[in-house]
Amino acid sequence: MRKSALVASFAVLVFPFAILAQTGSETAVQKTIEISATEKVEVPAETATVKLGYQNQATGKDAAYAENTRTANRIVQSLLDAGVPKEAIETESLSLTHDEDRFGGKPQQPATFTAAQQWQIQSKASEAQKIVDIAVAAGANQIESVDWTVADPQKLDDRAYAAALARAKAVAEQTATHTSVKLGPIISIANSTNPAGRYGRIREAFTTVEVSAAKLPTSMLKLQPGTVEREASVTITYAIAP
Repeated sequence: MRKSALVASFAVLVFPFAILAQTGSETAVQKTIEISATEKVEVPAETATVKLGYQNQATGKDAAYAENTRTANRIVQSLLDAGVPKEAIETESLSLTHDEDRFGGKPQQPATFTAAQQWQIQSKASEAQKIVDIAVAAGANQIESVDWTVADPQKLDDRAYAAALARAKAVAEQTATHTSVKLGPIISIANSTNPAGRYGRIREAFTTVEVSAAKLPTSMLKLQPGTVEREASVTITYAIAP
């Protein structure tokens, strides 16, 4: 069940401006009301991007690479066998590093190499837990993050914008009533949305829970799907009717 949280802020400004009369020599002063409102919509996450990987170390380059390849193939195949679509699994990074080149080495110390792969896996929010569990059981030893999103970001944008418009209109009507004036036509509308969108805000993302499945570790991370927010602001200028 979705929920929305609306937070509004507004400013009311009354501006006079000059309009040339038909004679071309006289001017009439048109008064206006400017209303600014901001609304925020918050909904449960619908989709998730799980970022996880596998890293290993060995004393030889070929050994490090071969071990990483074996385990990586096992992780990916386990996900495919569980019904994760192939197109939902994307390789984000792949590396093979000579550790002494990064950290420096001591004389007579064996050379070591680190191999690593990371993936981004797209899924429904409700299936993110399953993906993490399967990957870890198959050998994944890195969980970087889980980004929570919605299936249709534009729809959420539209909801926030519509809420901001409705709030601005309501405030304008209240202002007109309390100041004993009559609203005229809309002169202008300026709008903006939060460019970052605040997607992927996670609440209590990881806690520990015991699981009893035979092929899973005895202690796993418990994912709590986050919420997604979208914020929009509008500024509407109304003419004040004579």
